[in-house]
Amino acid sequence: MRWTLVSTFVATACTTLPATDPGGMDPGETQAGTNGDDDAASTTTVSDLRCAGKPDAGARRSFRHFKSKIISALGDPRHRGFDLVAAASAVTQSIEGWISYTIADKALEDEDVDVFACFPAGWSKLGTARTDDEGHFALAVSDANRLPVAMRDLYVSVAGDRTGAAFLAYVAPEGTPLLVSDIDGTLTTSENAFTESLVTGTPPSPQPGAAAAFSDAAARGYQLVYVTARGNQYTGTTRTWLAANNFPRGPLRLSPSFITLPGSDTIEYKTSTIEAIQTGFTVLAGIGNRASDVTAYGNVGLDGAATFVKLPEYLSEVQAAIDAGAATGFDAYDDLRTGYIDGLPAR
Repeated sequence: MRWTLVSTFVATACTTLPATDPGGMDPGETQAGTNGDDDAASTTTVSDLRCAGKPDAGARRSFRHFKSKIISALGDPRHRGFDLVAAASAVTQSIEGWISYTIADKALEDEDVDVFACFPAGWSKLGTARTDDEGHFALAVSDANRLPVAMRDLYVSVAGDRTGAAFLAYVAPEGTPLLVSDIDGTLTTSENAFTESLVTGTPPSPQPGAAAAFSDAAARGYQLVYVTARGNQYTGTTRTWLAANNFPRGPLRLSPSFITLPGSDTIEYKTSTIEAIQTGFTVLAGIGNRASDVTAYGNVGLDGAATFVKLPEYLSEVQAAIDAGAATGFDAYDDLRTGYIDGLPAR
């Protein structure tokens, strides 16, 4: 097995985040790199800000439409946020998500939601947005109202019934290195373990050593972003599973389609998703388990030394790519950790 260290990284130094001012200028914009180059990526430390419980969103307000009251009473909420991944240099940040109810994922249309963010002093309201005919909401925050550098809790609360959902914002200096990982078959013990769990009710088991390897990467200063072709109605379930199995906290990307078929559909989704993540960031490596992962990672510029494939479930499918040098296979996460992660410079 050949391992090559990808050397693109950003050294870090500590910066104090605003303690109480959610509208303060992003500190990542005013700090030069440590190498004396004023154009270098900022070296701000990205803190992890967590707020206990839910924000106090206040009393319920009336739904704007009578049908919305009926929809909200039909079944459990299926709300989810779309984790923000934004470079500090971005002029506008879009805080987005979807509001829906019941197993049929019925959208709540033309209704108000309140959006909150966690700061060192606690929860602070960012603003109010209105859902469209797909239940999608988007709150644009610009200029001095942007979220400062940090990974932080976000929360959306439906004004009409005060149901809600937690999600994340990740804002970091431009050029910050990221690691991207697939989930199904890569972090779970088999490709179909999650689908089977929907029938059996038993959560899938994690790959042995995966959480420890990724936690090692996080401890060295490298942020994980999880990209999966699961439908985004499973955002909450996915986030809960990652936390329950001790994977490091990080933004999620799930498919907007209820079902994304293996093959070209998955390749297109993952390629476009990672390309969007690369805006302002450096994706150092991608971890997956199928040929579609190899192709998607190659499409966004990762070579075989930065594309890692968990074996052996789809060995026959990925063998040609490994033989051609388009990917590096590994049998155990201890191999990935000792062969690649432990060689990353501590940030």
